[in-house]
Amino acid sequence: MLYNFFSDNFEYDECVSKGSCSIPPSISALQEVIVICLRQLAYYILQLENFGQDCSVESNIIIEALSTVISSTDYNDEQLLNMVSKVYYHVITSRQRYINLCGENNVTSKELKSSLIITPQMNLSQIMSLGEKAFLTKYKKTPRLQKNMADILLAVAKSVAVNVAKLMDYSCEVKEYVRKILTALELLNHSRASLEKLKNNIKTLAELDKKLIGELATAQNKYFGAVCLSEVSLSTTKGKAILVSGESLLDLNNVLEAVKGKDIDVYTHDELIVAHTFEKFKSYENLKGHYGTCSGNCVFDFATFPGAILLTRNSNVNTEYLYRGRLFTTSSVLPKGVVPVKNQDYSALIKSAENAKGFAKGREFPAEVVGYDADEFDELCKNLSSKFSSGEIERLIIVGPTIQTYSQDGYFEKLMKLAGKKDYVISFSYSLPKDNCTYINLASSLPMIYPLLNKLFKNIPIDSEKIAFFITKCDVTALSHMIALKNLGVKNIFFSNCQPKINPSITSTLSSIYGIKLISIPEDDINFVP
Repeated sequence: MLYNFFSDNFEYDECVSKGSCSIPPSISALQEVIVICLRQLAYYILQLENFGQDCSVESNIIIEALSTVISSTDYNDEQLLNMVSKVYYHVITSRQRYINLCGENNVTSKELKSSLIITPQMNLSQIMSLGEKAFLTKYKKTPRLQKNMADILLAVAKSVAVNVAKLMDYSCEVKEYVRKILTALELLNHSRASLEKLKNNIKTLAELDKKLIGELATAQNKYFGAVCLSEVSLSTTKGKAILVSGESLLDLNNVLEAVKGKDIDVYTHDELIVAHTFEKFKSYENLKGHYGTCSGNCVFDFATFPGAILLTRNSNVNTEYLYRGRLFTTSSVLPKGVVPVKNQDYSALIKSAENAKGFAKGREFPAEVVGYDADEFDELCKNLSSKFSSGEIERLIIVGPTIQTYSQDGYFEKLMKLAGKKDYVISFSYSLPKDNCTYINLASSLPMIYPLLNKLFKNIPIDSEKIAFFITKCDVTALSHMIALKNLGVKNIFFSNCQPKINPSITSTLSSIYGIKLISIPEDDINFVP
């Protein structure tokens, strides 16, 4: 789950090569304004709901903003300004609705005090100035620990919003989750909120996030069938083609339905490699295989793909804005130059693929094994449980999915080689031919990984000091998953040094409050239990 584990080793990480990991001051300022607007909107939504008002439109705007714009830096000033205007409009209208209802019901209104006032006459630089001022005020007036805990709470709220947005695609009920997000955002209106309140809200949201992932797993299996061990072709064939990138299995399914009977091949990209493990996707003749060698939204793959490209919903992708006319998306927030796909109308995507040159000839590459055999994994769990109980296995190491770099490859190769005869390693990222190592390739699909972990720890005490988790992905979901594991009692969690994506001060707080350790060197980390 990692782009890097040392900040100076991002060999294949585009966000660093493009300079997008270090958030530009203008983007940071506008994001600060959006966060202030969102927490104010959350306050008025909660007040309106106390009057029995329907605020589903406003709640959806909060989910959209948290799960897209606030969770990514791949948006320009204009796009963020549009989101500021949209959210602030609903803050003003919701506030007025609340005041009117208080008057109608003879209740004293309790309006939220705010120094953030945006007028239609303000230009972009003036709004950014408001954001910069609010940002500096937060740092100067709020104690560091409280500020860091508030930032962690916001990060966990973002993760929950991302998964809520995904679950909404499956038409599942999400009111419980949305309400908790609103409550957390409202707490952020109070700069002096106690550490205990912040920590309790973080715990609640992290537990909900884990529950959400379980519901996503259930929804995926319901729609697409059981998962099996599959050999996925990485080769290409001559002809017109569409590349589907991101995470949304539903979008991939819709594209495959749209191209039925057409002479267009479809290839998956990035985390959608896991689609090939589901029963339903095996029935589509147009689905030829997986394309690309890069993970993490690799622009190089987009540049070399000779067809149309779809960026699926709820996936944070990097685009260079260089491929206008070939890049499409089903997301509600559009990167500049990317063509929107609405109401499942893929006609423009298909036409673009037909007009593109396509593959002039195919190329052969070795296939990749993805997925797992359910019976074999059940047997592994039984054996591990028995051996762990008897002491035959003394330590269990779980290595999360990752995006490789040279340094990280070397770290985990050495860590796994250092694992002794009484250690056992289950890795979702690295394969090592050792009897005490099992590799399960599920890309970074948490709805597929979590059910396996639930099975594994059904009869193994997850709170044992002899178990260690290595969480290495530096994204919006990482903090939530680590805290969820801590809530379960996990003693040893190792986390990557995620600079510049995660402030070192946040990492320090994770260590002091939750006991989460930074990955250091394999020789030291393998000795988490002497």
